[in-house]
Amino acid sequence: MGQLFKVLKSPVWLLLWAGLAVQAANAQNAQYPPADDPWDGTSYRALVERVTDQGLALPTLADEATKPIFERMVNLDNIPLKVGLNRSLAVTLRFQRLNSAMDPLQKLVVLYLNEAQKGKPYATELARLMVYQSKVAAAFLDVSEPYLSGLAKDKRYQVHVTYLDKMKSGARQSYSGLVQCTTETGRYSKSDILQMIGGAMAALPSYHPILTDQDRQDLTQKLTQQISKTTDPQLKTALTELRDTIKHRRIPT
Repeated sequence: MGQLFKVLKSPVWLLLWAGLAVQAANAQNAQYPPADDPWDGTSYRALVERVTDQGLALPTLADEATKPIFERMVNLDNIPLKVGLNRSLAVTLRFQRLNSAMDPLQKLVVLYLNEAQKGKPYATELARLMVYQSKVAAAFLDVSEPYLSGLAKDKRYQVHVTYLDKMKSGARQSYSGLVQCTTETGRYSKSDILQMIGGAMAALPSYHPILTDQDRQDLTQKLTQQISKTTDPQLKTALTELRDTIKHRRIPT
């Protein structure tokens, strides 16, 4: 046994094990959409399918092998957001690119949330993903009305209206979820919460038109309760600003 231990600790074996570990990591990463190229809607859908159907692990910041995958997932240079925010491009193209990412992003949020509720340490990933989702959804909301106005003479106009109403409803729920998460100090760190507050504030102008009075009332009440319990001055100030901006329909500066 002692001789075997010496062999396994030899430089040759250590190099071999290191090589095998690298090969295993490379093989695993090959199953993910590439981290060095901008993602499109197909990339997000592929990740969702491989996680749900093939058991591929969700990318995490704690895993050096999948950290680049997660960073790419929420990269502002990805195609849906980059194209969607480019006002020099046709409205239809911008809408299509943003629309392609809406559903898979929501499914990814649910996947991370489910794992977090099981006790997995995915709070930071979830916070960053929800903020990214809010950016994509905000751009989608901004372009949806111009897109719809261009379909006024389309025979399927009402179908488009129904679809957009459904997407807006989903966006409202996602935004409400993001704001509510800013009050969950037991799950999220201070930096996570501040990031979510910043994301909610930045996206709010796009959400103002679709938030209902009941949405505002519920979110205002939730935030007010948390403000009364918060002792951290920075968090209290940030939460108060978010509450007042939602309540009074202000445009963040």
